Amino acid sequence: MSSRIERPVFYEGQILGAADLEAGSNYGRGQQARHNRYLHTWGIANGLELDPKGEKTADGKDFVRVTVKPGVAIDGTGREIVVPEPERLSDAEFIRLNILQEDGAWYPVYLIGEDETAPQPAFSIGACNNGQPTRKLEAYEITFGRPGDEQSLDEQREAAVSDGPLDRAWRVLLGFVQWDKTINNFIVARDDNTKGISRRYAGVQADEVNARGGTLTLRGRPRDQAGAPAVIIGEANGGELRFGLQDAKGNISDPPLFIVTSKGDLTAAGKITGSVQPGSVQLQSGAASDGTIIPLPPGITEKQVADDQVKLHIQITARIPGGFQPDNSPDWVAVPLECKLDASRRVFCLFRWFRLSTPATFQDLPGACNYTVVASVPAATGS
Repeated sequence: MSSRIERPVFYEGQILGAADLEAGSNYGRGQQARHNRYLHTWGIANGLELDPKGEKTADGKDFVRVTVKPGVAIDGTGREIVVPEPERLSDAEFIRLNILQEDGAWYPVYLIGEDETAPQPAFSIGACNNGQPTRKLEAYEITFGRPGDEQSLDEQREAAVSDGPLDRAWRVLLGFVQWDKTINNFIVARDDNTKGISRRYAGVQADEVNARGGTLTLRGRPRDQAGAPAVIIGEANGGELRFGLQDAKGNISDPPLFIVTSKGDLTAAGKITGSVQPGSVQLQSGAASDGTIIPLPPGITEKQVADDQVKLHIQITARIPGGFQPDNSPDWVAVPLECKLDASRRVFCLFRWFRLSTPATFQDLPGACNYTVVASVPAATGS
């Protein structure tokens, strides 16, 4: 089969077969799928939240009936998946999949788009009627995975460049549920799991975005959700960039938290921490226990140190009394035995504890040290 895109053409008097009409339909579907696939990122476009409602079993135990709200998603092949009505998660389907593991596990809930043959039309009188279906249903399946399956979502096989929407199981994550095997019911539903993996929303792939009205707005949440961060690039005051928190109408707080004008003037409501400048010195001090790594001063990165862009000078001294003594007896005395750093700035601090009532008795235990870090940035030199 050729990988080139075919577009059907017609002429007067042509006898159209089913394949001709099917090609016209497939051409439009292929165009839309490639648009969805390459100008957008796959995920949930709208709705499809898991909606748990608390109920009780006949013997008084708590469980939830979980419903998927109506919505639309785009899968990784460009297929549009529409859930037109609320759909309840099936307890029977969960049991049938036989994926039950330990208590407390989070089971991913997936939406999968698929084509189904529409019901066969009723037979009618006529020699030409062959009773074949004349419709396809763009259907879907809501199913479950094993705990951890969600980590492989990015490994799903992609479509070829010329392909339209593929009829295969591309999983779109809707959320997670927990199951109680003693009552054979769901007990919790949420958008993410304990490892921070959550629902994915459809996005846009673009190297350039143009605002037709002169103002471009980027929002962290829909405009009616107050408190969400938002950025506005607009023509006001000769052109400026504003960052702030939006109110319930989508307006950024006045004054904004951060403004940059077209002249380069910058105004910030909070503290500004810039990059470390040549010839500057940064200090950091504190206490560190045995086994910890001495932190770098603010603004200094590990890469700068590794690239020899910053010189570190670290001084450590034993912190008396030296940490936790062997027991609560009042006659223990600590003497520093070791206080040093390795190449990774890890502290090695050891104290020897003597008991005054029995001088021959001692114990060696980890302790703590005081540290001071001086990070100096060499002054820039002309070539």
